[in-house]
Amino acid sequence: MRKPFASISLALAATLCCGAVLAQEAASFTQLSACRIDVERVLLKATFQGSPCWAVEPAQLAEPRGTTVAVHLPTLSTAEICTMNIVPVSTEQVIEAPEPTSDLEVRAATPQNDVMARGLIEVSQGQGNCLEAKG
Repeated sequence: MRKPFASISLALAATLCCGAVLAQEAASFTQLSACRIDVERVLLKATFQGSPCWAVEPAQLAEPRGTTVAVHLPTLSTAEICTMNIVPVSTEQVIEAPEPTSDLEVRAATPQNDVMARGLIEVSQGQGNCLEAKG
């Protein structure tokens, strides 16, 4: 005799498993900083976990919402075939974020445009000190 509840239990387990995977949020950046260089520009440094075959492209900025600017960090695949290793992916870019911008809402995306990391960072007031070499 066939067990009708066995197939229902299997379907329920598959739904819960897949739902958990789909509900995962993007990770935080392992390193994220923003330092004001001058009244027009900010130095953004970001590191997130990704593929060794990703290169970060120039940042894309949205229109400011109050004092917050959304920053999108797209990536580009540098190889057709790549290892499945997860490595730190870093970028350091000077972006146009004129005052009164005080916060950056940063998102890094895969080459398929899936968000890999997100974070909110307050812009520190470096006024040129951001670019000095650390000794």
